[in-house]
Amino acid sequence: ASHHARTTRDPAHAMLAHTAARPLPVHCAERKERFNLKASRSSRVFRRAGGLRGRRGDRAEPHASPERASPEASAPASSSSPAGKYASNVVSIQRGSELDALKSLSSLVYDTKHAVNELAVLGPQAATVSPSILLHALSENRSADVGSIEGALFYDRCLLENVQGHTEEARMDCVLDKSFVNLAAMMASRVEGVVSVEVVESRLAANDRDAIVGKARRMAEMFRELDVDVAERVLFKIPCTWEGVQAVETLEREDIKCHVTQVYSLEQAAAAARAGASLVQTYVGRVRTWYQKHPVSLVHNHLAETSDSGIELVKQIAALIKKENLDTKVIAASVKNRKDAVALAGCDYVLLNDRVVSTLNSELCVDGFLQNAFLNNANVPDVGEIYQERFEAAVANSPAAEEMQFALAQNAAADKKLKEFITQKVLPGVGQ
Repeated sequence: ASHHARTTRDPAHAMLAHTAARPLPVHCAERKERFNLKASRSSRVFRRAGGLRGRRGDRAEPHASPERASPEASAPASSSSPAGKYASNVVSIQRGSELDALKSLSSLVYDTKHAVNELAVLGPQAATVSPSILLHALSENRSADVGSIEGALFYDRCLLENVQGHTEEARMDCVLDKSFVNLAAMMASRVEGVVSVEVVESRLAANDRDAIVGKARRMAEMFRELDVDVAERVLFKIPCTWEGVQAVETLEREDIKCHVTQVYSLEQAAAAARAGASLVQTYVGRVRTWYQKHPVSLVHNHLAETSDSGIELVKQIAALIKKENLDTKVIAASVKNRKDAVALAGCDYVLLNDRVVSTLNSELCVDGFLQNAFLNNANVPDVGEIYQERFEAAVANSPAAEEMQFALAQNAAADKKLKEFITQKVLPGVGQ
């Protein structure tokens, strides 16, 4: 991957930048109405592009998460509220709490299994589409989500006579890609931020640059057919394999923004950031747990001098990006507790689950603020040039090999279940 800094507008920041200082510009009800108007307007274009189809007369509506609150609950209350709090559909953030202080230093992202990441004042709204997310939605029998698949079945490019090889397998792959795009386009009409879409579903695909690039390009074109601004509204999630990094470099040059996941070593992060990735994601708790079981590897990976390998890796990644003047942003995931969250104050984005959010909100800041742990962060080992052999060695000697194998196996299993769902549940009812 070549070393270069990008100056284009950062879509990850558009997805994750703070919204606490401003009210949401469009209420949920207005957004819903806007989507329905768009769906109505596009009866020709959207259907021709294989968009949503209603089931048995049902109107296709945006996916609604169980946590979704009313427009009034989602809008932040005035800072002069007598209660001294401002409302969120996730939690009421107590002024002076550690959560409040952390929010001023990092963009906080709510960790949810639902497609829509509805954060209100805790952070911006974003959405995720993946095999497991779509399966979760389908298990709740949401008509609009099933409609995203039914629409894909009628998409011109996914018809048997139009897919490569004219096989049912190729057709099913096309239908799944189009289903993700349909659902993601629907999410983009509901949220202010970017929709992150899973591109790679198996270990085989994760190690095939051309397959990743080709799929991302095809899906980007599907988004454009639905009038979705790909550069501003979509991030393509790609695992940090060597071939994945090469794909990222190609795609970013084409203004197809990438969210690189499964980053467990400094070498991986360096390769992805130098390739121009918009966002890299690493995992604090998983890194820590792995090194507790493999302490010898701490020395090889420049983590032996620290008491917490997970936190230190995030800091090293951020320091490297800053040192090399790259535009990539860092998101820290697998944040296990309040201590982790406080230690990550100043990281670009911190992914928090409900339990950690509640704990932070119940703890008052003694000094009224948290120290920015990344402010004077310059502690980064010399990485040097990252070529394939060094990259693969870093993957093998870090949590990356095991964690990527597990994550890709989960994706492949979900992908298989989706195909079974389409065959058993959707195809028999199409056209009814």
